[in-house]
Amino acid sequence: MENHSIEGVRHVYSRACTIHLPKKPMVHMLWAAFEEQQGNIDEARRILKTFEECILGLAMIRLRRVSLERRHGNMEEAEQLLEDAVRNAKSISEASFYAIKLARHLFKVQKNLPKARKVLSEAIELDKENTKLYLNLLEMEYSGDLKQNEENILSCFDKAIHGALSIKMRITFSQRKVEFLEDFGSDVNKLLDAYDEHQALLKEQETLKRRAENGSEEPDEKKLLTDEAGLAAAQLMDGDMQVNQAAYNYNAWYQYNYQNAWNYGQYYHTT
Repeated sequence: MENHSIEGVRHVYSRACTIHLPKKPMVHMLWAAFEEQQGNIDEARRILKTFEECILGLAMIRLRRVSLERRHGNMEEAEQLLEDAVRNAKSISEASFYAIKLARHLFKVQKNLPKARKVLSEAIELDKENTKLYLNLLEMEYSGDLKQNEENILSCFDKAIHGALSIKMRITFSQRKVEFLEDFGSDVNKLLDAYDEHQALLKEQETLKRRAENGSEEPDEKKLLTDEAGLAAAQLMDGDMQVNQAAYNYNAWYQYNYQNAWNYGQYYHTT
């Protein structure tokens, strides 16, 4: 009806969202987008906020509210929405998901690397086995002047290498640390120390493998499975630290507490 009557379109959306499909996010998001197109920003805000209060914990709505504020220059409100999501998360993994979104907003949009670094560092302290947090932190650190930011990059590598990740992941980060120092490092002693550290990790892996084969130690299968996607992402990082898209693959959160997977296409089909 858009070619005939804007009020008619609004009436259809209103009936759909308040009577026929009150719990379907696709219709509410389209209605909010329509109102934004018409310049009714406050109404778009109201639609999204009202629906979020009705269906709690739906990440796609929270992120749409964030993007709405960002598009209209309200960076502090966008930041606040993400901070609230981190603070009110129902699980550690949910908090990490929003922490990554918040850090990327701070870094990419607000150009505030120190604040973004603080967000991810705090998230790592709470979720030490989450590979995505380390990968996102490394990507941000690599985005600056590599010479000036060398210590922060090495610090991030060390968090991963000496942390609670599986031995496979620790070895992967250790290998990338050696490569970084080889390509960009300023101190040959750090390079040699990193190489020795890497060899020690390889020996540790062999020891764990032998123990598992002898039956004296059970492999941590759960952790290995958890790290598998992150390992693939880390292995695909090139020398300039362009992180594979899998590092940000949090598709599950876009269907948080809702049946349908997040798929933009489904919200724009008319049949």
